Amino acid sequence: MTDLSATDAAPGFRITGWHVLAGMIMFFSVIIAVNTVFITLAMRSFPGEDQRRSYVQGLEYNDIIAQRRAQAELGWTAAVNLAEDRVLVRVTDAEDAPVMGLTLDGVLRHPASTDLDHVLVFTEARPGVYSAPVEDLPLGSWTLHAEAVDADAPFVLERELWRR
Repeated sequence: MTDLSATDAAPGFRITGWHVLAGMIMFFSVIIAVNTVFITLAMRSFPGEDQRRSYVQGLEYNDIIAQRRAQAELGWTAAVNLAEDRVLVRVTDAEDAPVMGLTLDGVLRHPASTDLDHVLVFTEARPGVYSAPVEDLPLGSWTLHAEAVDADAPFVLERELWRR
């Protein structure tokens, strides 16, 4: 009967310290590469700030509250419609009469990427109805922010819109 011990076995593959080191370096290299890709994609799709210059806006909070009170005293309301290639805004006063002659500017903001935002320049299509063209607007959720400056008080509106 022959005695088979570990020293008599045929030479085979043995894991050494260099193999363990190479395996760990490869493992962590893959983890770092995947994390880098995910962080890059996340930062390109949403940079993390909802409003630019949010600190300065926080300092101006009391002024914004006063502007909103003045706007509420005007009694103006706005109805918004997102058509095929246009944004329509109808502005009426407290007596439901059209508010004419406003200078209305705005922006359609995409919730995930500021790269998709569209600057809008409105023209008065008919009394109290303001129209702005939009091109290549992807489907999905949008936020309309528009401002009208009148002699009495500023008028600001913000509406959530959905393009289907």
